[in-house]
Amino acid sequence: MIKKKGQFNFVWLFAIFAGATILVLAIYGAINAGNSMRFQTDTEIAKSISIISDPLQAGFSEGSFGKILFKQETRINNFCFDGEFGKHTISVSTKSDIGEEWKTPGEPVPIHNKYIFSSESNSGKEYYVFSKPFEFPYKIADLIFLTPERYCFLNAPDEIVEEIEGMNILNIETENCTSEDAIRVCFGSGSDCDVKVRGSCLSGCKSIYDFGSVEKSGSQMDYVGNLMYAAIFSDKGIYDCNVQRLMYRTGMIAKGLIDKADLMDARNCNTNLKIDLIYWNSATINATVNDLNGLHSIAKNLEKKNEGELCRLWN
Repeated sequence: MIKKKGQFNFVWLFAIFAGATILVLAIYGAINAGNSMRFQTDTEIAKSISIISDPLQAGFSEGSFGKILFKQETRINNFCFDGEFGKHTISVSTKSDIGEEWKTPGEPVPIHNKYIFSSESNSGKEYYVFSKPFEFPYKIADLIFLTPERYCFLNAPDEIVEEIEGMNILNIETENCTSEDAIRVCFGSGSDCDVKVRGSCLSGCKSIYDFGSVEKSGSQMDYVGNLMYAAIFSDKGIYDCNVQRLMYRTGMIAKGLIDKADLMDARNCNTNLKIDLIYWNSATINATVNDLNGLHSIAKNLEKKNEGELCRLWN
């Protein structure tokens, strides 16, 4: 009887051990399968961000606003690569209650034809997206701003307040801010500021913040026109990279306008801008953020000359 009892216990111990092993392997397999599915899902989300942002580009309007909503907290990683036209890669990872909280992001999705300004990495369930056109002096591209944060604009000039209210940008409050965790953006001067915006204006400009600089996180970023918003909403690395891409695009568009000037001359609709555009091409194609303020006055002069032409090269 004792022998049989020992055999009985051994069988049960073996069964328990085998069962536990199978259970561990099943859990391990389920987690791996879940991780694989998460990787695939996160890759698809990154692809969808590029597609969703298409209708949010400003086009011929003064700007547009929208929101991206996720079912669970999502981390978006934005990497910018300069060099000629350059590109972005967007990768996504979703928060999970099983296993590690944040897994390796999905496959980075390359985006070649957009200029997305954001932090290099941020997370949230609700992202605010809006766009503004960038002209220098002709239309260069639409700038896309992506952030999960809320902002409070203090001492903003009337024209900027009207822009924000006109576009119904929900994550930006002007004065009387109610969100305690909002990032405080001070225009001109102010205290307890997370971001400081300083502006300047040449004769005939639309805003006293026509060009200037933005200070945040111990860094200064020069801006012109709507690049002011880009400097407010993005990290310096993303900002500098995108500005370099935009300047290359500016130079390449100038090259196309030079060809257009030759065509117009051949059709007896002469223009006096060809020499200016040849210089503009060489000045912008390899320019960086440090050249913006110096290039601003040249762009204004080009704009004024084009407006005085009988046959304009751009409208």
